[in-house]
Amino acid sequence: MVIVVSVVLVLCSCVAAGGYFFISGIRQATGPASEAVEEFVADLESGDADAAYGRLCASTASNFTRQEFAQGISGQPAIRSHEIVGVNVSNVNGRVSATVTANLALDSGFVDRHTFTLVQQDGQWKVCGQPF
Repeated sequence: MVIVVSVVLVLCSCVAAGGYFFISGIRQATGPASEAVEEFVADLESGDADAAYGRLCASTASNFTRQEFAQGISGQPAIRSHEIVGVNVSNVNGRVSATVTANLALDSGFVDRHTFTLVQQDGQWKVCGQPF
């Protein structure tokens, strides 16, 4: 009986350890992309368009001057708070990208579910596509 209990305890410990390392691996893969969007949206919430512009990927930044970007943001309802609700990181043929979905609570009272597209550029996640 003691042997059976010992075996069960060892198996439970192995399952728990495996689960921990699995979850830890997911966080390591998705955490930096999620953090990049957190920082980008926090810049928008605080009205720091210049800092948010600096978090854009090169191809998206080439579509706007800093001033045009700031004007575009000022024409939008202000973001009052946000919540990250989904993160997906993919590697297709060596090209790493991510999508991060966030609920953006706007000062208009509306909650916008926005999906941010990100790419790795110079070792950092940068927001691409339609940033707002």
